[in-house]
Amino acid sequence: SKKKPNNIKLYVRRVFITDNCEDLIPEWLSFLKGIVDSEDLPLNISRETLQQNKILKVINKNITKKAIELFQEISENKEDFNKFYEAFSKNIKYGIHDDTTNRDKLAEFLRFHSTKSGLEMTSLKDYITRMKEGQEFIYFVCGESKKAVEESPFLENLKKKGLEVLLMSDPMDEYAMQQLKEFEGKKFKNITKEGLELATDEEEKKKQEELKKATEQLCTVIKDTLGEKVEKVATSQRLSTSPCVIVTGEFGWTANMERIMKAQALRNSGMGSYMTSKKTLEINPSHPIIIELRKKVEKDKSDKTVKDLVWLLFETALLTSGFNLDEPTTFASRIHRMIKLGLAIDETETEISDKTTGDEDIPALEEEGGDANEMEKVD
Repeated sequence: SKKKPNNIKLYVRRVFITDNCEDLIPEWLSFLKGIVDSEDLPLNISRETLQQNKILKVINKNITKKAIELFQEISENKEDFNKFYEAFSKNIKYGIHDDTTNRDKLAEFLRFHSTKSGLEMTSLKDYITRMKEGQEFIYFVCGESKKAVEESPFLENLKKKGLEVLLMSDPMDEYAMQQLKEFEGKKFKNITKEGLELATDEEEKKKQEELKKATEQLCTVIKDTLGEKVEKVATSQRLSTSPCVIVTGEFGWTANMERIMKAQALRNSGMGSYMTSKKTLEINPSHPIIIELRKKVEKDKSDKTVKDLVWLLFETALLTSGFNLDEPTTFASRIHRMIKLGLAIDETETEISDKTTGDEDIPALEEEGGDANEMEKVD
């Protein structure tokens, strides 16, 4: 049976009219149960005229206002609000996505884990009180699970600088954050997208420029190797311990949003072609792997091992950045080759062993040829 749009029953002067009036409350408040008794609506009202009635809009507005006031009351008791948020957080996030009028009020009820909140969840107001001096943005990252987000390479330099990042693992967070651009004058910044500037003082900016110049040749070789797989290759300000990461464009889908959209059973496949974001490979110029690659490129641009390592770095970066691999078997074969090198297994040895195991089942070619010649003689 189809789920009812809402649980509100409409009465006119204590006479029941309907319990299926879509305009009575907004969709994001569908979990509310109650009765509305109106003195202003006519008693003989039909469903068609009910939909066009202006009084319904006033009722809708008043119910929403009353609901937000109730949420405000609940939020005063931390324990009660935690239970409420656990049950209805998705509705609040849907409200932020859907209700432009009450978006700012609903944002006050949002709670997220963060890099500094520990096991507790933090509100946006509390986050702002902990912001560092001169911090312009509210930083956040979205991912598949809390653990995946906590260990994300995108957090490395932000943690090092003591900047707090909100950790979001609910698919509804992606939709809500697309609409919620700022809170109390502070803009939101998704750290998985390009355009993240973390260099604050002149000395740091100068160092970044020097590293950028030093890795220009390597960036060109990586771009030529990967071709259309990436839009561009650049040096990163967000990494400290990882060699590279893949960031998305400012206005397209993030890796997490791409994953959510691909999981939709009835998705419009045409939409993905223009919403899928261009990928940028950001390399960490201070990482030992990148330093050694740079040296190899300076010696010989067409070194085959460099190209193999570039592909391996790119595919591991796809996984750590939240993307799915298009060709997992190719990636697996590269890893197997690395394992063989680690175990000092020669490629030719494995080829010979493959041949010997195969030869037992297949008869010798010469015998086949001999039979054929004898048949010719008979002819």
